[in-house]
Amino acid sequence: MRKFDVVVIGAGIGGGSLVYNLLKQGFTGSILVLDQGETVAAGATSHSAGGFRNLYTTSINMQISSMGIKILSRFKEDMGMAIGFQRKGYLFNYYEAEWRQMPKVAEILKANRVNFELFTPAQVEAKIPGLRCSVAEIDPEVREFLGMEPIAGGLFGADCGSFDPSQATVGYFERAMTDFKVKPVLQLNTEVVAVTFDRAGRASGVKMKRAGAEEQVEAGIVALCTGPWTNKLLDNSGIPAEDRMPIISQKRMLFMTDFPDNDPRWQDIPLTSIDQGIFFKFESGSMMVGKARLDAPDSLDTTFEPEYYVNEINLVMQERIPATAKCKLKRGWAHLYDTNTIDHNAIVGWHENHSNLLLQVGYSGHGAQQGPAVGACLAELVITGKYQSIDCSPFRWGRFQENDLVQEAYIL
Repeated sequence: MRKFDVVVIGAGIGGGSLVYNLLKQGFTGSILVLDQGETVAAGATSHSAGGFRNLYTTSINMQISSMGIKILSRFKEDMGMAIGFQRKGYLFNYYEAEWRQMPKVAEILKANRVNFELFTPAQVEAKIPGLRCSVAEIDPEVREFLGMEPIAGGLFGADCGSFDPSQATVGYFERAMTDFKVKPVLQLNTEVVAVTFDRAGRASGVKMKRAGAEEQVEAGIVALCTGPWTNKLLDNSGIPAEDRMPIISQKRMLFMTDFPDNDPRWQDIPLTSIDQGIFFKFESGSMMVGKARLDAPDSLDTTFEPEYYVNEINLVMQERIPATAKCKLKRGWAHLYDTNTIDHNAIVGWHENHSNLLLQVGYSGHGAQQGPAVGACLAELVITGKYQSIDCSPFRWGRFQENDLVQEAYIL
Protein backbone atom coordinates (compact mmCIF):
# COMPACT_ATOMS: atom_id res chain seq x y z
CA MET A 1 0.00 0.00 0.00
CA ARG A 2 1.32 3.43 -0.96
CA LYS A 3 1.73 5.99 1.82
CA PHE A 4 1.81 9.78 1.58
CA ASP A 5 2.15 12.49 4.18
CA VAL A 6 -0.56 14.56 2.47
CA VAL A 7 -3.25 13.52 0.01
CA VAL A 8 -4.98 16.44 -1.70
CA ILE A 9 -8.30 15.66 -3.38
CA GLY A 10 -8.99 18.18 -6.11
CA ALA A 11 -6.60 19.72 -8.65
CA GLY A 12 -8.36 23.07 -8.98
CA ILE A 13 -6.98 26.45 -7.99
CA GLY A 14 -7.45 25.80 -4.26
CA GLY A 15 -5.64 22.48 -4.38
CA GLY A 16 -2.92 23.92 -6.59
CA SER A 17 -2.32 26.83 -4.24
CA LEU A 18 -2.19 24.52 -1.22
CA VAL A 19 0.35 22.16 -2.82
CA TYR A 20 2.58 24.93 -4.14
CA ASN A 21 2.53 26.87 -0.89
CA LEU A 22 3.27 23.79 1.21
CA LEU A 23 6.43 23.23 -0.80
CA LYS A 24 7.34 26.92 -0.94
CA GLN A 25 7.04 27.19 2.83
CA GLY A 26 9.40 24.26 3.36
CA PHE A 27 7.25 21.14 3.59
CA THR A 28 9.43 18.14 2.71
CA GLY A 29 6.93 15.32 3.06
CA SER A 30 5.33 13.32 0.26
CA ILE A 31 2.24 14.75 -1.47
CA LEU A 32 -0.30 12.99 -3.69
CA VAL A 33 -2.87 15.03 -5.66
CA LEU A 34 -5.92 13.22 -7.01
CA ASP A 35 -8.51 14.48 -9.48
CA GLN A 36 -11.16 12.88 -11.64
CA GLY A 37 -10.47 15.22 -14.55
CA GLU A 38 -8.14 14.69 -17.48
CA THR A 39 -6.20 17.88 -16.68
CA VAL A 40 -5.73 20.18 -13.72
CA ALA A 41 -8.47 22.80 -13.36
CA ALA A 42 -10.91 20.55 -15.22
CA GLY A 43 -13.79 21.12 -12.80
CA ALA A 44 -15.36 24.24 -11.31
CA THR A 45 -12.13 26.25 -11.69
CA SER A 46 -12.20 26.13 -15.48
CA HIS A 47 -15.84 27.21 -15.60
CA SER A 48 -15.50 30.19 -13.29
CA ALA A 49 -16.28 33.75 -14.37
CA GLY A 50 -12.81 34.61 -13.06
CA GLY A 51 -13.77 37.74 -11.15
CA PHE A 52 -12.02 39.02 -8.04
CA ARG A 53 -13.18 41.64 -5.56
CA ASN A 54 -12.62 42.87 -2.04
CA LEU A 55 -16.01 44.57 -1.74
CA TYR A 56 -17.39 42.77 1.30
CA THR A 57 -18.67 43.76 4.72
CA THR A 58 -16.92 41.12 6.85
CA SER A 59 -13.31 41.64 7.85
CA ILE A 60 -12.21 38.08 7.01
CA ASN A 61 -13.58 38.25 3.46
CA MET A 62 -11.98 41.64 2.86
CA GLN A 63 -8.64 40.47 4.25
CA ILE A 64 -8.47 37.18 2.40
CA SER A 65 -9.68 38.71 -0.88
CA SER A 66 -7.23 41.62 -0.68
CA MET A 67 -4.43 39.12 -0.04
CA GLY A 68 -5.63 37.11 -3.03
CA ILE A 69 -5.67 40.18 -5.26
CA LYS A 70 -2.08 40.95 -4.26
CA ILE A 71 -1.02 37.39 -5.10
CA LEU A 72 -2.79 37.48 -8.46
CA SER A 73 -1.40 40.91 -9.35
CA ARG A 74 2.14 39.53 -8.98
CA PHE A 75 1.44 36.11 -10.47
CA LYS A 76 3.18 36.66 -13.81
CA GLU A 77 6.21 38.21 -12.11
CA ASP A 78 6.44 35.65 -9.31
CA MET A 79 5.31 32.50 -11.09
CA GLY A 80 6.23 33.13 -14.73
CA MET A 81 2.65 32.50 -15.90
CA ALA A 82 0.42 35.09 -17.59
CA ILE A 83 -3.09 34.82 -16.13
CA GLY A 84 -4.88 37.68 -17.90
CA PHE A 85 -4.94 39.79 -14.73
CA GLN A 86 -6.92 42.97 -15.33
CA ARG A 87 -8.14 45.61 -12.90
CA LYS A 88 -11.24 46.97 -14.63
CA GLY A 89 -13.22 47.19 -11.43
CA TYR A 90 -16.51 45.93 -10.06
CA LEU A 91 -19.70 47.99 -10.13
CA PHE A 92 -22.61 46.92 -7.92
CA ASN A 93 -25.82 48.87 -8.56
CA TYR A 94 -28.63 49.25 -6.04
CA TYR A 95 -32.27 50.21 -5.70
CA GLU A 96 -33.25 52.89 -3.16
CA ALA A 97 -33.86 50.60 -0.17
CA GLU A 98 -30.43 49.00 -0.52
CA TRP A 99 -28.75 52.29 -1.35
CA ARG A 100 -29.83 53.78 1.96
CA GLN A 101 -27.50 51.24 3.63
CA MET A 102 -24.44 52.42 1.70
CA PRO A 103 -23.20 54.93 4.31
CA LYS A 104 -22.82 52.01 6.75
CA VAL A 105 -21.09 49.93 4.07
CA ALA A 106 -18.78 52.83 3.27
CA GLU A 107 -17.67 53.06 6.90
CA ILE A 108 -16.87 49.34 6.99
CA LEU A 109 -14.90 49.54 3.74
CA LYS A 110 -12.98 52.60 4.95
CA ALA A 111 -12.10 50.86 8.22
CA ASN A 112 -10.63 47.96 6.23
CA ARG A 113 -8.77 50.21 3.78
CA VAL A 114 -10.69 49.02 0.74
CA ASN A 115 -10.47 51.27 -2.31
CA PHE A 116 -14.01 52.21 -3.40
CA GLU A 117 -16.24 54.98 -4.72
CA LEU A 118 -19.96 55.63 -4.43
CA PHE A 119 -21.42 56.50 -7.83
CA THR A 120 -24.40 58.69 -8.56
CA PRO A 121 -26.85 57.46 -11.23
CA ALA A 122 -25.19 59.83 -13.70
CA GLN A 123 -21.78 58.30 -12.98
CA VAL A 124 -23.20 54.80 -13.40
CA GLU A 125 -24.66 55.74 -16.78
CA ALA A 126 -21.36 57.29 -17.84
CA LYS A 127 -19.53 54.05 -16.99
CA ILE A 128 -21.80 51.64 -18.92
CA PRO A 129 -22.78 52.53 -22.50
CA GLY A 130 -26.53 52.88 -22.95
CA LEU A 131 -27.49 51.98 -19.38
CA ARG A 132 -30.53 53.85 -18.02
CA CYS A 133 -30.82 54.17 -14.24
CA SER A 134 -34.33 55.54 -14.55
CA VAL A 135 -37.28 53.27 -15.27
CA ALA A 136 -39.51 56.09 -16.54
CA GLU A 137 -39.23 54.91 -20.16
CA ILE A 138 -40.14 51.29 -19.34
CA ASP A 139 -43.78 50.31 -19.81
CA PRO A 140 -45.35 50.26 -16.31
CA GLU A 141 -46.77 46.75 -16.78
CA VAL A 142 -43.40 45.45 -17.96
CA ARG A 143 -41.66 47.20 -15.09
CA GLU A 144 -44.02 45.62 -12.56
CA PHE A 145 -43.74 42.18 -14.17
CA LEU A 146 -39.92 42.29 -14.10
CA GLY A 147 -39.77 43.86 -10.63
CA MET A 148 -37.53 46.70 -11.80
CA GLU A 149 -36.91 49.91 -9.88
CA PRO A 150 -34.71 52.95 -10.51
CA ILE A 151 -31.01 52.49 -9.79
CA ALA A 152 -30.26 54.89 -6.94
CA GLY A 153 -26.47 54.54 -7.07
CA GLY A 154 -23.51 52.25 -7.49
CA LEU A 155 -20.60 50.92 -5.45
CA PHE A 156 -17.41 50.83 -7.52
CA GLY A 157 -14.24 48.98 -6.53
CA ALA A 158 -11.29 50.05 -8.62
CA ASP A 159 -8.97 47.30 -7.31
CA CYS A 160 -11.35 44.57 -8.47
CA GLY A 161 -11.28 42.84 -11.84
CA SER A 162 -10.78 39.48 -13.51
CA PHE A 163 -8.18 36.81 -14.32
CA ASP A 164 -7.90 33.31 -15.78
CA PRO A 165 -8.23 30.79 -12.91
CA SER A 166 -7.27 27.86 -15.16
CA GLN A 167 -3.95 29.43 -16.09
CA ALA A 168 -3.25 30.26 -12.46
CA THR A 169 -3.87 26.62 -11.55
CA VAL A 170 -1.55 25.42 -14.29
CA GLY A 171 1.05 27.85 -12.96
CA TYR A 172 0.78 26.48 -9.43
CA PHE A 173 1.20 22.87 -10.51
CA GLU A 174 3.97 23.55 -13.02
CA ARG A 175 6.02 25.36 -10.40
CA ALA A 176 5.26 22.73 -7.76
CA MET A 177 6.57 20.07 -10.14
CA THR A 178 9.74 21.92 -11.12
CA ASP A 179 10.90 24.20 -8.31
CA PHE A 180 11.36 21.83 -5.40
CA LYS A 181 13.47 18.82 -4.57
CA VAL A 182 10.48 16.80 -3.39
CA LYS A 183 8.01 16.50 -6.27
CA PRO A 184 4.29 16.02 -5.64
CA VAL A 185 2.63 13.09 -7.40
CA LEU A 186 -0.22 14.27 -9.62
CA GLN A 187 -2.67 11.50 -10.51
CA LEU A 188 -5.51 12.49 -12.87
CA ASN A 189 -8.42 10.49 -14.27
CA THR A 190 -8.87 9.11 -10.78
CA GLU A 191 -12.14 8.89 -8.89
CA VAL A 192 -11.78 9.15 -5.13
CA VAL A 193 -14.44 6.78 -3.84
CA ALA A 194 -14.08 7.45 -0.11
CA VAL A 195 -11.93 8.93 2.62
CA THR A 196 -10.93 6.30 5.19
CA PHE A 197 -10.99 6.92 8.94
CA ASP A 198 -9.51 4.99 11.83
CA ARG A 199 -11.45 3.97 14.93
CA ALA A 200 -10.82 7.34 16.57
CA GLY A 201 -12.34 9.15 13.58
CA ARG A 202 -9.00 10.36 12.27
CA ALA A 203 -8.64 10.71 8.49
CA SER A 204 -6.19 7.96 7.55
CA GLY A 205 -6.27 7.66 3.75
CA VAL A 206 -8.43 7.33 0.65
CA LYS A 207 -9.96 4.68 -1.55
CA MET A 208 -9.81 5.42 -5.25
CA LYS A 209 -10.55 3.97 -8.65
CA ARG A 210 -8.62 4.46 -11.86
CA ALA A 211 -9.21 2.70 -15.17
CA GLY A 212 -11.35 0.16 -13.35
CA ALA A 213 -8.64 -0.68 -10.83
CA GLU A 214 -9.22 0.09 -7.15
CA GLU A 215 -6.52 1.16 -4.72
CA GLN A 216 -6.31 2.27 -1.12
CA VAL A 217 -3.66 4.79 -0.02
CA GLU A 218 -2.59 5.73 3.49
CA ALA A 219 -2.28 9.40 4.38
CA GLY A 220 -1.09 11.50 7.26
CA ILE A 221 -3.37 14.34 6.18
CA VAL A 222 -6.33 14.27 3.77
CA ALA A 223 -7.12 17.69 2.27
CA LEU A 224 -10.57 18.16 0.75
CA CYS A 225 -10.52 20.65 -2.13
CA THR A 226 -13.54 18.91 -3.58
CA GLY A 227 -16.05 21.70 -4.17
CA PRO A 228 -19.52 20.51 -5.24
CA TRP A 229 -18.59 16.84 -4.80
CA THR A 230 -17.71 17.18 -1.10
CA ASN A 231 -20.77 15.76 0.61
CA LYS A 232 -21.16 12.94 -1.91
CA LEU A 233 -17.63 11.89 -1.01
CA LEU A 234 -18.24 12.25 2.74
CA ASP A 235 -21.48 10.30 2.45
CA ASN A 236 -19.63 7.48 0.66
CA SER A 237 -17.02 7.63 3.41
CA GLY A 238 -19.57 6.89 6.11
CA ILE A 239 -19.03 10.14 7.97
CA PRO A 240 -22.02 11.00 10.22
CA ALA A 241 -24.53 13.44 8.76
CA GLU A 242 -23.88 15.95 11.54
CA ASP A 243 -20.18 16.03 10.60
CA ARG A 244 -20.72 16.75 6.92
CA MET A 245 -20.65 20.16 5.29
CA PRO A 246 -23.71 22.46 5.14
CA ILE A 247 -23.29 22.79 1.39
CA ILE A 248 -25.26 21.86 -1.69
CA SER A 249 -24.20 21.64 -5.33
CA GLN A 250 -25.97 24.23 -7.47
CA LYS A 251 -25.89 24.74 -11.22
CA ARG A 252 -24.71 28.12 -12.46
CA MET A 253 -24.59 29.17 -16.10
CA LEU A 254 -22.52 31.70 -18.03
CA PHE A 255 -23.43 33.08 -21.45
CA MET A 256 -21.20 34.64 -24.11
CA THR A 257 -22.90 37.19 -26.37
CA ASP A 258 -22.14 39.83 -28.95
CA PHE A 259 -21.82 43.41 -27.80
CA PRO A 260 -24.84 45.65 -28.27
CA ASP A 261 -22.96 48.02 -30.59
CA ASN A 262 -19.48 49.13 -31.62
CA ASP A 263 -18.94 51.55 -28.77
CA PRO A 264 -15.24 51.06 -27.83
CA ARG A 265 -16.04 51.64 -24.15
CA TRP A 266 -17.41 48.09 -23.86
CA GLN A 267 -13.83 46.82 -23.77
CA ASP A 268 -13.17 48.71 -20.54
CA ILE A 269 -16.37 48.11 -18.59
CA PRO A 270 -16.09 46.81 -15.03
CA LEU A 271 -17.82 43.63 -13.99
CA THR A 272 -21.26 45.14 -13.50
CA SER A 273 -24.20 43.87 -11.47
CA ILE A 274 -27.67 45.23 -12.21
CA ASP A 275 -31.26 44.09 -11.58
CA GLN A 276 -31.99 40.68 -9.98
CA GLY A 277 -28.31 39.85 -9.69
CA ILE A 278 -27.61 39.92 -13.43
CA PHE A 279 -23.93 40.62 -14.09
CA PHE A 280 -21.83 41.13 -17.19
CA LYS A 281 -18.25 41.91 -18.19
CA PHE A 282 -15.91 42.05 -21.16
CA GLU A 283 -14.37 38.64 -21.88
CA SER A 284 -12.04 37.96 -24.81
CA GLY A 285 -13.92 40.04 -27.36
CA SER A 286 -17.37 39.02 -26.15
CA MET A 287 -19.68 39.94 -23.32
CA MET A 288 -19.96 37.39 -20.53
CA VAL A 289 -23.36 37.44 -18.83
CA GLY A 290 -24.65 35.50 -15.84
CA LYS A 291 -27.37 35.33 -13.23
CA ALA A 292 -27.63 32.89 -10.34
CA ARG A 293 -30.80 30.86 -10.15
CA LEU A 294 -31.33 31.11 -6.41
CA ASP A 295 -33.70 28.14 -6.24
CA ALA A 296 -31.41 25.78 -8.17
CA PRO A 297 -31.74 22.29 -6.63
CA ASP A 298 -28.98 20.28 -4.98
CA SER A 299 -27.74 18.46 -8.05
CA LEU A 300 -24.60 17.67 -10.04
CA ASP A 301 -26.48 18.35 -13.30
CA THR A 302 -24.54 20.56 -15.71
CA THR A 303 -26.98 20.67 -18.63
CA PHE A 304 -26.62 24.01 -20.41
CA GLU A 305 -29.90 25.89 -20.86
CA PRO A 306 -29.61 28.64 -23.52
CA GLU A 307 -33.27 29.53 -23.03
CA TYR A 308 -32.43 30.79 -19.53
CA TYR A 309 -30.53 33.68 -21.11
CA VAL A 310 -33.35 34.46 -23.52
CA ASN A 311 -36.26 34.13 -21.12
CA GLU A 312 -34.80 35.19 -17.79
CA ILE A 313 -31.76 37.39 -18.32
CA ASN A 314 -32.12 39.31 -21.56
CA LEU A 315 -35.71 40.30 -20.84
CA VAL A 316 -34.40 42.42 -17.98
CA MET A 317 -31.17 43.52 -19.65
CA GLN A 318 -32.87 44.97 -22.68
CA GLU A 319 -35.05 47.15 -20.48
CA ARG A 320 -32.05 48.43 -18.49
CA ILE A 321 -29.74 48.67 -21.53
CA PRO A 322 -32.03 48.78 -24.61
CA ALA A 323 -29.27 48.02 -27.11
CA THR A 324 -28.69 44.58 -25.55
CA ALA A 325 -31.88 43.42 -27.27
CA LYS A 326 -29.58 42.95 -30.28
CA CYS A 327 -27.08 40.77 -28.44
CA LYS A 328 -26.87 37.30 -29.96
CA LEU A 329 -26.03 34.35 -27.76
CA LYS A 330 -22.84 32.80 -29.14
CA ARG A 331 -22.10 30.07 -26.62
CA GLY A 332 -22.15 29.27 -22.94
CA TRP A 333 -21.72 26.59 -20.32
CA ALA A 334 -23.07 25.28 -17.04
CA HIS A 335 -20.91 24.72 -14.00
CA LEU A 336 -21.34 24.08 -10.28
CA TYR A 337 -21.12 26.06 -7.06
CA ASP A 338 -20.55 24.40 -3.71
CA THR A 339 -23.06 26.65 -1.96
CA ASN A 340 -22.84 27.01 1.80
CA THR A 341 -26.52 27.17 2.71
CA ILE A 342 -25.97 28.69 6.17
CA ASP A 343 -23.78 31.75 5.65
CA HIS A 344 -22.54 31.46 2.04
CA ASN A 345 -18.86 31.58 2.95
CA ALA A 346 -15.90 29.21 2.75
CA ILE A 347 -15.29 26.34 5.18
CA VAL A 348 -11.57 26.22 5.88
CA GLY A 349 -9.18 24.52 8.29
CA TRP A 350 -9.14 21.32 10.35
CA HIS A 351 -12.38 19.43 10.86
CA GLU A 352 -12.88 19.64 14.61
CA ASN A 353 -14.45 16.17 14.85
CA HIS A 354 -12.06 14.36 12.50
CA SER A 355 -8.40 15.11 13.07
CA ASN A 356 -6.10 15.34 10.05
CA LEU A 357 -9.04 16.13 7.74
CA LEU A 358 -8.22 19.51 6.20
CA LEU A 359 -11.09 21.48 4.65
CA GLN A 360 -11.13 23.98 1.79
CA VAL A 361 -14.72 23.80 0.56
CA GLY A 362 -18.03 25.68 0.52
CA TYR A 363 -16.73 28.78 -1.25
CA SER A 364 -20.20 29.55 -2.68
CA GLY A 365 -18.72 31.09 -5.83
CA HIS A 366 -15.69 32.78 -4.23
CA GLY A 367 -13.23 29.92 -4.70
CA ALA A 368 -11.34 31.17 -7.74
CA GLN A 369 -10.52 34.51 -6.16
CA GLN A 370 -9.99 33.35 -2.57
CA GLY A 371 -8.26 30.01 -3.23
CA PRO A 372 -4.79 31.50 -3.85
CA ALA A 373 -4.73 33.22 -0.44
CA VAL A 374 -6.48 30.44 1.48
CA GLY A 375 -4.05 27.85 0.09
CA ALA A 376 -1.14 29.89 1.41
CA CYS A 377 -2.80 30.26 4.83
CA LEU A 378 -3.61 26.55 5.08
CA ALA A 379 -0.01 25.70 4.28
CA GLU A 380 1.00 27.84 7.26
CA LEU A 381 -1.50 25.98 9.44
CA VAL A 382 -0.14 22.59 8.39
CA ILE A 383 3.53 23.48 8.78
CA THR A 384 3.52 25.72 11.87
CA GLY A 385 0.32 24.66 13.59
CA LYS A 386 -1.31 28.07 13.27
CA TYR A 387 -2.21 30.73 10.73
CA GLN A 388 0.47 33.36 10.14
CA SER A 389 -0.61 35.76 7.36
CA ILE A 390 -4.35 35.94 8.10
CA ASP A 391 -6.29 34.21 10.84
CA CYS A 392 -8.75 32.11 8.85
CA SER A 393 -10.39 30.66 11.96
CA PRO A 394 -13.64 32.57 11.27
CA PHE A 395 -14.04 30.15 8.33
CA ARG A 396 -13.71 27.06 10.57
CA TRP A 397 -16.24 24.22 10.33
CA GLY A 398 -17.07 24.52 14.02
CA ARG A 399 -18.66 27.95 13.59
CA PHE A 400 -21.93 26.29 12.59
CA GLN A 401 -22.14 24.40 15.87
CA GLU A 402 -21.16 27.54 17.79
CA ASN A 403 -23.53 29.81 15.81
CA ASP A 404 -20.58 32.13 15.17
CA LEU A 405 -21.33 32.72 11.51
CA VAL A 406 -19.58 34.80 8.84
CA GLN A 407 -22.47 36.82 7.48
CA GLU A 408 -22.27 39.58 4.92
CA ALA A 409 -24.46 42.43 6.09
CA TYR A 410 -25.23 44.12 2.78
CA ILE A 411 -23.27 42.70 -0.15
CA LEU A 412 -23.69 39.11 -1.33
